[in-house]
Amino acid sequence: MPQTKIQMQQQIEINDLAKDIEQIKDNHLQHMAEDIDELKMELKGNREHFNTRIDRLDNRIFWVLGLTVSTLVSIIASMVV
Repeated sequence: MPQTKIQMQQQIEINDLAKDIEQIKDNHLQHMAEDIDELKMELKGNREHFNTRIDRLDNRIFWVLGLTVSTLVSIIASMVV
């Protein structure tokens, strides 16, 4: 039984969709994977940058805390004496 014109068009469309799906699998997913890898590397750099900034902030907070405690101790000592 010969295929009708509509069936032939549908078969052509199915073949075109299959080709598009293969192209997406091969090309686009590979590019997405590369982009994700690049983002991971950028995030590692950002993480290092922010870790150093946070470490410096921690040091400043401890200095302020130490100065506050030493001032408080000297005030209490002067009140006792």
